Amino acid sequence: MTVSLAELTAASARLHNHTDLSDELYDDRIRDLVAYFRHLLSTDALSTFARDDFLLDNFDPSADSVAFLFILRSQIQKAKERTSENLPGDVWPTGKLWIRAVHFLKNFDRVQARYVGQEWRQLVELAGRAAQAASKPLLGARLVRDAMLRLDPSCAVFTSTHLLLVRLCLRARTYACALPVLDRHICYFPALVGRADSKAAQPLLCSEQESSLAFMGDASGLSSKLSSKDYLQYFLCGGMIYMALKQWRKALHFLGIVVSMPIAGSLSMIMVEAYKKWILVGLLEKGKLCPPPSLTSPHAAKMYQSLTRPYITLAQAFERDDVGRLKAEVNAAEHVWSTDNNTGLVAQVMNAFYKHTVIRLGKTFAALTMADLAEQALPWPTTEEDAESIIASLVMSSDLGARLLHSQKRTSSTMLRLSAVSHLPRLSHEMEMQVQLRNEGRSLKTLMSNLEQSNHQLGLSDEYIDNAQKNQLWAGSGEIPASEQVGLDMDEDIMGDLH
Repeated sequence: MTVSLAELTAASARLHNHTDLSDELYDDRIRDLVAYFRHLLSTDALSTFARDDFLLDNFDPSADSVAFLFILRSQIQKAKERTSENLPGDVWPTGKLWIRAVHFLKNFDRVQARYVGQEWRQLVELAGRAAQAASKPLLGARLVRDAMLRLDPSCAVFTSTHLLLVRLCLRARTYACALPVLDRHICYFPALVGRADSKAAQPLLCSEQESSLAFMGDASGLSSKLSSKDYLQYFLCGGMIYMALKQWRKALHFLGIVVSMPIAGSLSMIMVEAYKKWILVGLLEKGKLCPPPSLTSPHAAKMYQSLTRPYITLAQAFERDDVGRLKAEVNAAEHVWSTDNNTGLVAQVMNAFYKHTVIRLGKTFAALTMADLAEQALPWPTTEEDAESIIASLVMSSDLGARLLHSQKRTSSTMLRLSAVSHLPRLSHEMEMQVQLRNEGRSLKTLMSNLEQSNHQLGLSDEYIDNAQKNQLWAGSGEIPASEQVGLDMDEDIMGDLH
């Protein structure tokens, strides 16, 4: 079977000027076009264009997304067959097919993409793999992020692409790149789609939808098959990204999701890893040993305590303001921190100890000299000048509300006045609170708009109810299965070069 360029362009042109069409007619035309190109791909009819470097110039990905994607897919497949490589050079960054893929992923029509979810996802995954193979994960991270936001600006449905993005960002050490997706709330899983009342009419994919749940079901192909392990890995990786950015509150939230995951037996290695970081981040954010999230079962909480003993004893020394014991615990478990890739976090905990010690002293004293601070608060020997430098950085970063008062006499020690915090101007703080309230209000509105639909889906899910009942009855052994692996390339301490 052969096909001409004129036939391809004529078929794709049927989707142009679709604003004049009803949703029903537009839906029919897209489905017919997708079936047509899948037939051409299966019969190898597009192979005649495999080496035509200029064929795709005849199609605009913003208007001809279906045609552009299938032709590009055919050319990539032929390049693989020609080179006998899974990632031929043409799909690597700067390769001719890479350039075409970038052009598509930056300009595709989000409605047409809903009808070719599997092909769209496979192209995104190919771009991610090619960027990693070329040791340019930053290119892949940006491309994947932008494609996700273009397809679904809310990113409210968890997909395999979420996990791909955070992995790329961790490998590229481009942590802020993930924030536009990480900061959005995940409300749904693709597997929930279609389990609502079967009698209810399903909306057309091309219709305007209040929620992306309507077009991102498990049959859409926009996500590969997901497991609870993927879910845990995403939030652990996301927590690590927030840790790298020193956004401790958000890191605690993500780690808490992993830690409080319902279990029907033993803890997974991912959950234990998250709890270790949960302890350290709790010290950095709140200056104390944070108990597991309230949703954590007593059974799981006991296992966490038995499996993370060095971390708990470190946190207890931190809480008790015991400098000597804190240093001893850090030194005694150096191999533990190194094995767990948490050396960088532990070093930051030591730095945070100084801040929290000063804050605690401020509850007793209205003012302290640098000489007093260097003697009472620092967990390591230092000079007054170094102590003043550390305090100044804490004040300038707003971690510590205080003022430094320099004496006119050079021989006199600088004074730290902590009681002055209540008299400082509040305008800046109030403005920050207003911005935070607006952001929280938008987040709450998004969550509330999805709550009713989520409850309806969950309430009709027999599998969910059965699993919940089993989890309540199951008594675990407390051991971690040897087959349960984290599944991440977390062989680097991401905090190691940040403290």
